[in-house]
Amino acid sequence: MFTQKHFFILAACIAVWSLSCGPEKKTNTVSEDAKPEYGGTFVYAKNGPPITLDPALTKETESTVIADNIFDGLVQQRAGKIAIDPCLAKSWDISKDGKTYTFHLRNGVKFHDGTPFTAGSVLFSFERQGNPKHPFHGKADFDFWRSFNMDNIIKSIKAPDDSTIIFTLTSPDATFLNILSMNFLQIISPEAMKKFGAEAYKNPVGTGAFRFVSWSDDGSVVTVANENYWNGRPYLDTVIFKPFPDARRRWQALKEGAASMMSVPDQADLAEIQNTAGVKSSQQPGVNVAYLAMNMDKKPFDNLKVRQAIVYAIDREKLVKAVLSQLGRPAKNPIPPNLLGYNEEIRFTPFDPAKAKELLKEAGFPNGFKSSLWTLPVSREYMPNGKLAAELIQADLKAVGIETEIVIPEFQEYLRRRGNGEHELLISGWVGDVPDPHFFFYPLLDKVSAEQRPSNNAAFYKSQEMHDLIVKGKETFDPVERSNIYKKACEVFNKDLPWFTIAHAVAIVPMRDNVMNFMMHASSVRKFDKVWLKK
Repeated sequence: MFTQKHFFILAACIAVWSLSCGPEKKTNTVSEDAKPEYGGTFVYAKNGPPITLDPALTKETESTVIADNIFDGLVQQRAGKIAIDPCLAKSWDISKDGKTYTFHLRNGVKFHDGTPFTAGSVLFSFERQGNPKHPFHGKADFDFWRSFNMDNIIKSIKAPDDSTIIFTLTSPDATFLNILSMNFLQIISPEAMKKFGAEAYKNPVGTGAFRFVSWSDDGSVVTVANENYWNGRPYLDTVIFKPFPDARRRWQALKEGAASMMSVPDQADLAEIQNTAGVKSSQQPGVNVAYLAMNMDKKPFDNLKVRQAIVYAIDREKLVKAVLSQLGRPAKNPIPPNLLGYNEEIRFTPFDPAKAKELLKEAGFPNGFKSSLWTLPVSREYMPNGKLAAELIQADLKAVGIETEIVIPEFQEYLRRRGNGEHELLISGWVGDVPDPHFFFYPLLDKVSAEQRPSNNAAFYKSQEMHDLIVKGKETFDPVERSNIYKKACEVFNKDLPWFTIAHAVAIVPMRDNVMNFMMHASSVRKFDKVWLKK
């Protein structure tokens, strides 16, 4: 039997080969040796309001950062490390053939509504997404269930008793435990779903460290400590998630003490943040990528020479410096440098407008062409200023004869229309929910993902060669062999060029200096169950 202990040995090997995420760095720090104190209200100044608080429907950071504090999964990502820890499952066993996972659940855990957490709750949460005949499947868009091909991963789920859940997979899967740590597979209260029905997305009930109280018209969400949390009562009494779409306003709220912590800062404010009394920050290499996708379902972006021309036409160094400053590192691969399989041997395509014009001529466009250029309407860790990025790209493309019209839709509209492939050129990006290369390559670059609607494959790239490598990487457990597979996938990506890769951003979290014991995760997760405020 392949046990949980064996898994941690494997995870340790993967962590070594993935170069880890680099140490978490803090500036303007104060001593954190003091004894934790209970009480206080913590305000997290975030980029925007959530779209949904139903974990099965979450697909963007503004929703998941809240859901992570209300719900739990069977397993969870370890703070500060690339590793999987127990959560609602206290332990697990894996069969020798790698196809059967038996999870032993915690006893005595209750949802926020007082109902018990059991294996039946797990069945309910999974079958609701995977079974079209489930009474609460309805017409919901279970985007991540579909995006990660869960119907083809899981052959069966059984609950022989209240404290055991058994998954049988269709084939061995090196990514399965990581998938289980993702938001969309967090466990919901069956009774709450029955009570609220279609309104459950704004009445979330989980087992997490904080209990939902309210969701205001301005997008603010108030949560309070779960007094009966299975992992100990949180130190904070209240956590408020408050949206500030403008980065300068987020910084002002933090600077003035109206917020305890903020999300993505504007690069223009970094020096002030680092030198302001009463403020400190944590930072580490982000598990992310920003890119310009070229929709290969639309002409002329199905033409490799056109895509090559666009890559030669854009000044990456200038773009990264202007938009991300010292928080950005130019990208040459679709995965960040801190992940397994990053290919250091790949060379950057140089900025060469003359070469771009030559390629356009060879492609049959000696006078260029016209295109739309879509960009993000909100700040993201990987792209703090989508409008500026679009303007810089627009100018570079114009210089080689490609005229673009910038389109900045409202965020939900951007996500919907991107997923349906309505764009031509599109600035986007990805923050890894899991620090593993599969969770970049599969949703963003697999032909299976390209055939889904909505799709996260914004280039609608359908390479069979890439697909075969992604499948092989998913089924390979040896970290050295797996690393070589993804290095080859980076080569294929750079041969086919479905994107112009822009940057990998440093993840930075500014906070008041009385915020204690905050730990960054290797992914985009922000958890506050162990955070406390020094009085």
